[in-house]
Amino acid sequence: DTDTARIIFPEGIEPTAKRLASVIHELQKDHAATIGNHFRKINIVLQNQMTYANGYVGLGPWRSEFYLFTPQNSFDQGSLHWADKLAVHEYRHIQQFSNFNIGLSKAASILFGQQGQALANSAAVPDYFFEGDAVFNETVLTEQGRGRQPLFFSGYRSLFKQNKNYSYQKLRSGSLKHYVPNHYELGYLLVGYGRQKYGVDFWKSVSQDAARFKPLFYPWQGAVKKYAGVSYNQFVQNALDYYKQKWQSDTGFQVNYLSELKKYPSDYKYPSVASDGSIITLKSSYQQIPAFYRISADGTEQKIAVRDLTNDDYFSYNNELIVYSAYRPDARWGYREYADIKLLNVETGEEQKLTVGQRFFSPDISHSGQKIVAVEMPTGQLSNLVIIDRQGKRIFRSNGDAGSVFTYPKFSANDSLIFTAVRNEAGEMALQQINIFNSKKVNILPFSQRVIGFLQVKGDTVFFTSTYKGMDEAWAFVEKENLVYRLANTLGGLYHASIDHFKGRLVASTFTADGFRLTGIPLNKLWWQKINDSNDALPDLYISDALKQEDSKTLSEIPKRNFSISRYHKAFQLFNFHSWRPSYDQPEVSFTMFGQNVLNTLQTELAYTYNRNESSSKLGLNMIYGAWYLQPNVGFDQTWNRTINYNKDTTLFYNEKNASAGVGLPLNFSGGKQYRYLTFSSSINTKQLHLTGIGKNIFADKNFNFLQNRLLYTGQIQKAVRQIYPHWAQTLLVQYRNIVNKYTAQQFLVSGNIYLPGLSATHNMLFNAAYSARDTLNQYFFSDNFPFSRGYNSVDFPRMWRFGFNYHFPLAYPDFGFANIFYLKRVRANTFYDYTQTKSLRTGNKFFFGSTGVEVYADTKWWNQQNVTIGVRYSRLLNSQYRGNTLPNQWEIIFPINLLD
Repeated sequence: DTDTARIIFPEGIEPTAKRLASVIHELQKDHAATIGNHFRKINIVLQNQMTYANGYVGLGPWRSEFYLFTPQNSFDQGSLHWADKLAVHEYRHIQQFSNFNIGLSKAASILFGQQGQALANSAAVPDYFFEGDAVFNETVLTEQGRGRQPLFFSGYRSLFKQNKNYSYQKLRSGSLKHYVPNHYELGYLLVGYGRQKYGVDFWKSVSQDAARFKPLFYPWQGAVKKYAGVSYNQFVQNALDYYKQKWQSDTGFQVNYLSELKKYPSDYKYPSVASDGSIITLKSSYQQIPAFYRISADGTEQKIAVRDLTNDDYFSYNNELIVYSAYRPDARWGYREYADIKLLNVETGEEQKLTVGQRFFSPDISHSGQKIVAVEMPTGQLSNLVIIDRQGKRIFRSNGDAGSVFTYPKFSANDSLIFTAVRNEAGEMALQQINIFNSKKVNILPFSQRVIGFLQVKGDTVFFTSTYKGMDEAWAFVEKENLVYRLANTLGGLYHASIDHFKGRLVASTFTADGFRLTGIPLNKLWWQKINDSNDALPDLYISDALKQEDSKTLSEIPKRNFSISRYHKAFQLFNFHSWRPSYDQPEVSFTMFGQNVLNTLQTELAYTYNRNESSSKLGLNMIYGAWYLQPNVGFDQTWNRTINYNKDTTLFYNEKNASAGVGLPLNFSGGKQYRYLTFSSSINTKQLHLTGIGKNIFADKNFNFLQNRLLYTGQIQKAVRQIYPHWAQTLLVQYRNIVNKYTAQQFLVSGNIYLPGLSATHNMLFNAAYSARDTLNQYFFSDNFPFSRGYNSVDFPRMWRFGFNYHFPLAYPDFGFANIFYLKRVRANTFYDYTQTKSLRTGNKFFFGSTGVEVYADTKWWNQQNVTIGVRYSRLLNSQYRGNTLPNQWEIIFPINLLD
């Protein structure tokens, strides 16, 4: 608990927590002025059991989480020590939010709490600035950061080189038709240009005016115009033109593309040349989920197998065997994940799981096919190299130094050595050789500020990718010569390169504006330039003046501080009401307060509702606790002064009390090819009606208890970007409610959906069915959740059956925007047929409700940030309404009811 933050962490990672506390203190003390000096203390929770790297800062509640898993791929994020990287990036978000609680944003926070500030900030300040400014911070304050990584610029550099001049709104809002870089990359380009052109305080002035809503309309655009002296559109164009000029002179090898150019973005990654000259690769696209493919010499593609779920695309291949690391979460605890090794036989398609409940990454299989080497990443912030046999038994282990991380290990040709790229605590990288028999380590390339990875071994040569002067190049280490060579480069980088002796070329994957494509470079054109070391691996790219505005050695100069450590009390800020929201839904006016504790284990809602029709008041409380294996939940509400119209002259008044207590068990059985979630819940509910005034003389008070039991299952395979739904998915809901005292009432409901592929890769068929049964004593009616045929007014019969068919398909990808407010990404349609049969148990009569029709949806983005789907439905009723006039043609507007959430 420091003057800057509370660092909350599991036992065993005290050094990391202390380092973070030191870094954050320094960042606030000496590196806040560029965004503002307002300061707000925050709680930061460290999570060390995830298998992917991330972090976030949130408003509502005000807290942050750091996911401490160190990624294997250093080309994407850099090789900076991961905790340091999270500190300089995520703490910038903390500084942003601390300084944006001003003007109308502060008024919103007073009216609605922290979620009010979040809403106002997101309306005034674009998401690209939040992330671009944080990426700039991680670059200007360190010797690395994504602003020095060539891969980070490949998206925009490729668009420019391929003359793809997209509109600003398309660059902001993305596309389902073309590849568009994300808001991190756009944000860094614009933030960096602003700092380079207008100085260190430019964005502080712009962002604070915008957060104040100065001007009220288009505050961001107006603030940029005020301080840049040009219109916002001109500023953006000037920034992009600035980088285009920098990239104009960039050159590289003219490569031959080996993978076919598709009509939609497609990625071909990690190519390996097989013994017959074919290429084994991982392919995914906007229309296809990741799968392993064999590409023959004539370019024919043959699917081998769909890849299992994983947080990392990397795989290794040797002698018709593919090995990779597959994702598996803990069945109950959401912040606990594992990575187990899968072995796939390319010829037979047989797949084998070699480990269970481990944390193994970037595996490689030996040339003999009997051993696998992998990076073990325990939760204690360590890194080890481990070799296992085909039965999963450990036969070798090499421990890394404190703060070091092994990446992409590879067996030598005779399987006696391991080559690996290693990161140290300072963020430097080396190419290392480890002898399996005596564990001796030799640095082939010494530690320095560079990024290396994606090793491949062919004979006595180790091919790998290395950053050099703004390029990710193909390099090689020749073991018998003990020399390192530069081989080639190209604008999109050369990744996972190796020799194809069949066709005399270097094969690699390179980034283009259409995705990662396989490339070939003739062997006689490779440089083979000797190199011992390089200090030019990570230069200041494109905005060197801006990157000199602060000290890039900030992290290395932070002194160690000794902090006291104490046990964190889980009851600290237990309710933590952070936001409140008034709402009006005729005839009710309500005010709700939202609470969530720091550990995100208790969520609370406290609400007051006034009904204008009845002049009644209701006070309610709901809580759920998630830190136990079974999640308890409780709810209570009391309503005063409710009314019943007894006759024309008499109105009765009563008070109503409802309470519930229950447990839930959310389970996650994801793994293999599918995500699978199963949730059980059960609750007992009590309802009490107490008559007041003269009503006490007419009716007796009522009170009874009822049980509600639910089972909810969802499962799905992975979904490609353009696919509307997964090509295989299932949902099932089973619910039973019954009164357990004084009265008799019961209701049973089962409902399910099955999603299947349609006639095209982006089409879906959807079948659904439901059955409902209830008693006919009419002593109490439970709310009706039966999915009735579309177009009809729902009627609650004691027996109901439903069947439905849907066919979803895209119509167009307009990529059209208007005034930076509305952006249309896709128009899609659904044709449907619904059939519902109902039955009266008293008369035995059956009633039929059939409808057919079409729905048209628009997948849009509002204010360049919020995804919203809206639609219109036409239903043709095939039968008569049970109640009311039957109009065969029914029209409805479809709008998301949870938009504000």
